[in-house]
This record gives sequence, C-alpha cells and structure tokens, in this order.
Amino acid sequence: MEISIQSAIQEMLFDNKARGLSKNTIIFREKTLKIFSVFLCQNYILNINEIKPIHIKQYLVDRLECGYSETTVNGHLRVIRALFSYCINEEYIRYEEAPIHRVKWIQEKKTIVNTFTDSEIKMMLHYTRKRTFHTIKKTGKGRTGFCTKFVNERNYLLLLILTDTGMRINEALSLKLENINDSQIIIKSGKGKKDRIVHCSPLVYKQYLKYNRAKENYFSSNGIVPIENIFVTKFGKKYDYRLAEKEIYKIGKAVNIRDSIRISPHTFRHYFAQKLVRENVDIYMIQKLLGHASIKTTEIYLRSLNIENEINKVIKYSPLQNLD
Repeated sequence: MEISIQSAIQEMLFDNKARGLSKNTIIFREKTLKIFSVFLCQNYILNINEIKPIHIKQYLVDRLECGYSETTVNGHLRVIRALFSYCINEEYIRYEEAPIHRVKWIQEKKTIVNTFTDSEIKMMLHYTRKRTFHTIKKTGKGRTGFCTKFVNERNYLLLLILTDTGMRINEALSLKLENINDSQIIIKSGKGKKDRIVHCSPLVYKQYLKYNRAKENYFSSNGIVPIENIFVTKFGKKYDYRLAEKEIYKIGKAVNIRDSIRISPHTFRHYFAQKLVRENVDIYMIQKLLGHASIKTTEIYLRSLNIENEINKVIKYSPLQNLD
C-alpha cells in the first residue's frame, strides 16, 4: 500500500498524542521528521515505500556534516525508527521491507563530563541560604520586601531538592503541595509518565516550611491566589524551567563555579549520581532513585564520574609500586 511520507508523519504524530506521549517528545519528533521529509523531498522521494537504507544513511551523514553530535543524530534515527514502526503496525509496509532494520546506530564518543565538587555545592547553597536572611525593608505598595524574601526562599529550596534528590528540573517544578511531607517526596508522572518516591531530608522539609511561610506572606499581601504547584513565579503561575535555569546559572557565576562545568539544573543530577557512587550505593538503587528506565542510562551518568580517587587507588595497589 502506498502512502505519502507527509501523511504517515501526520498520522504518527496524531497517534502519539492519542497515546499520551509527552509534549516535548511530540515536538521533537515533529521537528525531526520535518527536516527528514525535506531532505527526502530534495531527493525526489515522496512515499514511504520509496525510502531505502541508503537514503536514511545519507540523511544521518548530512546531519553529522551540519555539525550535529553523534548523540543528537542517534536521536534523529530513533525518531525515524518510530515512524517505520508505526507504518509496520498500520501495515503500510511489511516488516521485512522496512529499510530501518539495515541502518545501524552511530557510534557515540564516550566523553567524560565533569560535575560539581562538594565545595562548589556548598558555595552555591551557602550563597542562596545567605540571601534568605534578606531583611524586609519596603512593605508599601507592591510589597517589594516580601517578594524578595519569597524569591530567595524559593531558590534555596530548589537547590536543596535538586542536590538531595537528583530529580529532573521539570519534575521538581511540577511538584504539587500534596506531593511532599516530612519524610518523602512523591514525583507524579515523571519522565515516561512513571511515578516514584524519593526521600525528603529534615533540611529540605524545614526549608519547605520556611518557603511556604514567605510565599503566603507575599501572595496574601498582594491579593494573589497562586496555583497548587510548590514552585511558582511572583505572579502565582508555574515556575518555568527556563527561568529556573537562568537563576541557577546566575548563582553558579556568583560563586565562581569553574568554567569547565556546565552550570545547569541537570548537572545536579550528575552530582547526585556521583555522590551515591562515592558512598558505594548499588547502581540499581541509583537507577531507581534517578527514575531511569534503563540501567544503560545510569551507566552513562556514571561515565561523568571524576575518577581521580579511583586512579589513586590503582596507583596505591600498583604491582610495580609494591614489588619488594
């Protein structure tokens, strides 16, 4: 059965929405398939059954030559595989005829990504905590003092949660008031729409109470009713991850985090994983805490581990060093 590439893409994206895939997943797939379809059109390929393995390989090479990383190009290949999987399920093409089975993954470079050190984490936490002691001076029109207090308490709580739980930034910003108590934090509909529970340390819960008090003072004084999310903007709306990333970047720069370190919320996840490895926590437990579907993803996180201590251990027990 012949079906145009555009029709197949349109159907698959609608099917993805009907299946409840995340908005970000659908946006990425739509963007990727648009680029892929334009590439095929330029080669006068308009129907699904006209696509050959060589066309997909040429597209992947084209992306690499455009400066895309191996990881990003494999992401494109994953989307193309999803398209053909949909076409096979809908019987637009037979399994044995699908060209995607004869296209291999691109080998990715196993790069080591350094993360924060303990001292850098301490500096960022100390900096944000110190700002929570801001004295409320102006309480007139606009309640500027209350707003500053609220923002500083929010930033400190967010850093504590990211450091202590390793959760994704979008998971943290999606937390509702009922998702946290004095012993645990319930992450609802995390990546892959999977719920999980992480611990809530006394330090985190204590700051949560302080933040709620500052939050209530600010919003009640301005007659604003915020949404049920824990983290909100000064207008009572959901705190966007872009704003959080910008704030964390400013904090990192303020305490002079090394230039070689990416100052972002995700780096806290790498730090969390590294810290647990240092404490000899089982890798499968780390996988559960991070919410990874595959242990291979966790292993990638552990590749970012700074292995200086491990190298020192090897030197200590070096056969040559211990020869009599």
